[in-house]
Amino acid sequence: MDNVTIGLALVAGFLSFISPCVLPLVPAYIGYMGGRLTHNVSRQVAAGASQSVSLALRLQMLLHGAAFVLGFTVVFVLIGLLTTALSSIAGQYVGTFTEILGRVGGVVIIFFGFQFMGLLPRLFNWLRQKRQASLLDSPLFSLAAAAAAAGLLYWAFLQHLLIVIPLITLMLLVMAIRGAFTAPGAFWARLMDQLQGLLYADTRGDLQADGRDGLLGSAFMGVVFSAGWTPCIGPLLGTILTVAAATGASTGDIAQGMLLLTAYSIGLGIPFIITAMLLNSAQGILRRLQRHMGKIELASGSMLVLIGLLVASGQLQSLSQTFSRGEFADFTFRVEECGVGFFEGELGFRHLGDCLSGALIPVAINQSANGAFTPDSREQALLFHAEAGEDIDVEFRSLSEPAPDFELTLYAPDNLAVASARKADSRSADGMLYPLSAITLADGGRYRLVIQAAEDVDAARFRIKVRAAVPLAPAANEGSGGALASDPLNSLTALASDLDAAIGLIEGNRAPGFAISTLQGQALTLADLRGKVLLLNFWGTWCGPCRREMPEFQKIYEEWGERGFAILAIAYNDSEEAMAAFRDEFGLSFPLALDASGDINDAYAIQTRPSSYLLDQNGIIVARHFGIMTEALLGDLLGEALGS
Repeated sequence: MDNVTIGLALVAGFLSFISPCVLPLVPAYIGYMGGRLTHNVSRQVAAGASQSVSLALRLQMLLHGAAFVLGFTVVFVLIGLLTTALSSIAGQYVGTFTEILGRVGGVVIIFFGFQFMGLLPRLFNWLRQKRQASLLDSPLFSLAAAAAAAGLLYWAFLQHLLIVIPLITLMLLVMAIRGAFTAPGAFWARLMDQLQGLLYADTRGDLQADGRDGLLGSAFMGVVFSAGWTPCIGPLLGTILTVAAATGASTGDIAQGMLLLTAYSIGLGIPFIITAMLLNSAQGILRRLQRHMGKIELASGSMLVLIGLLVASGQLQSLSQTFSRGEFADFTFRVEECGVGFFEGELGFRHLGDCLSGALIPVAINQSANGAFTPDSREQALLFHAEAGEDIDVEFRSLSEPAPDFELTLYAPDNLAVASARKADSRSADGMLYPLSAITLADGGRYRLVIQAAEDVDAARFRIKVRAAVPLAPAANEGSGGALASDPLNSLTALASDLDAAIGLIEGNRAPGFAISTLQGQALTLADLRGKVLLLNFWGTWCGPCRREMPEFQKIYEEWGERGFAILAIAYNDSEEAMAAFRDEFGLSFPLALDASGDINDAYAIQTRPSSYLLDQNGIIVARHFGIMTEALLGDLLGEALGS
């Protein structure tokens, strides 16, 4: 997807709501909005408000839902820009920023939970009682509170003393100026009054029925929850992030990237707003249950406290990451790929179910896909778009021994079979089978390629590709050993190399150095790979899209390796055992390495996988890509870098 429109970004965001990695956010969001709704209704009932619900009150939850969406939209767009267009300036600090935001926000969520439970008002009333006056009047109470707050700041800001010390100093200075140590009783009384005035802003809103108060709190909750979300990167989100990086790097105008990221976030936020409207319909039910309102408040507040603990401890973030791996990631990838394909008209309604189930895989010409035959599923299909008069080959590689027997049928846009072949009919080259060669497609539109296993095949894995027809060669890299191109990729790269380019993460910068050990135990530094055009790929065995692009990398590595091309694939949050199994499954021959500490991922501001950097022979970044990098795209870049 090279051309991303606002509409496509909006659709992709909407589809992301049903992706597994967003799933942990839904109960957290419902917990917050439900707690707020219960709190508001309870205050209305206590104030003797009318049983009828005004239009303003009906819109109140909608407004709070919109404020929540605005909060996470701002942060998501900001993080997207920091990790792409502005990565050389601040991208490496995004991980620290989100962790701090999660800890601080988790504490605030717990605070709201106690308020919704009614515990804070009871605590304030207890402290105000005369028998507690001596406690508040003691400077020791202020010192103890200051020490506790200092410890909380130290923990919340990750023990970064350069941040913590100024904050603690500022806090102590404000406390001293306002009399916390000279007139502690008056100081704490004023502070409790101010907190209650802030927390009860919604109560005034309920009685005034304007529904506008407390919106900043909902927006802040959106900001906090964004820190607990790891977006599942699909083909379109990857393209959007790449657009943001390209616009920021080449022209300094990041407006297009911001616009696309905002559209994506709004699309994701639409279901959240709809959920808020559905929750709002529960106002009448809660009013009828006013006798049990205390228990309902206690339950909703307790849920919010639990959510705050999950956010502050990082468990919500971990849960989100868990749901962005393995089969969950594969499903997420299919949801976006199939949904956007349907929206664009590239995928028919009759194929939508098969696409979502994985029985049919949408691909582009020159993009490979992995398939499998099992006793319960002996059929796999590809769907691709072609222009009239285009010539194609079908390339099949078995990933299992022995290679399975199969029959292959190509269906035209009118669903009529136009070509078929069996394994026995296939031509061979480079370890590949070519069941169909030089097939001319008469009509433009969607073509379906169906691969049917023979009855005696129990289980087999394979890779298949529909590619633009080319003459078959006996060896993929035959005749490829030529001299490297003497000219760099472009004048920007040449100038950067000559002037000893600054280290950074945008095109024209020198890539940050590092040292790592490969899966085979070889110690490597980035400097060791100078003299070759290098693809740095950040991936994971659990990453669904990575499974789609790794075969592409292996194919192009075989074709370009002798001409001065190298690949280093760096995994994170993985295990060497899983990486070795992945390597053997896909027959990968380029180096794989594990970034156990995450330091390299942080240095390259990696927030989504797969992400790739292409470096020239001097270690200068010439291209960045987020999401799947196809063989065709990488081939074009290498053609410029090494001479086609």
